[in-house]
Amino acid sequence: MTSPCASTAIAEEDSGFADALLWEAIARLTDFAASGESSSIDLGGLPMSNRDRESLDDFLGRGEVSATIEVAGRTEVWETRFSAVWRVRHFGDGKIATDLIEITSCPRILSADRRDAEVAARRMGEALELKNGIAEAPHET
Repeated sequence: MTSPCASTAIAEEDSGFADALLWEAIARLTDFAASGESSSIDLGGLPMSNRDRESLDDFLGRGEVSATIEVAGRTEVWETRFSAVWRVRHFGDGKIATDLIEITSCPRILSADRRDAEVAARRMGEALELKNGIAEAPHET
């Protein structure tokens, strides 16, 4: 008969799954360095124990760049201690909804869309004209 304490200890052992994911990340990083093609590894739904996740997070660590985005829930993005290897976590209802390792120069969520830039340029121009008294303030109807 197995004691409850023994089964808990077994469940939290490092299964080596984190190392397998890291080897996959290395292969994708090598491809990125050669071709510039970005990729991602979706950690959601993978059979990882808490210890596997801790091992992965400990190995990758945190680099110098991080951001928090507040649109349709919170998203946390940070570069790991390895250049071009990013972690991207989307939260919903206080829980991790999406957990990714992205291999790229800059995660897509941090890149401005060209259409958004077009709108921003127009808004910025209007704001500068208004600041300098070149345009009238919009009239509310």
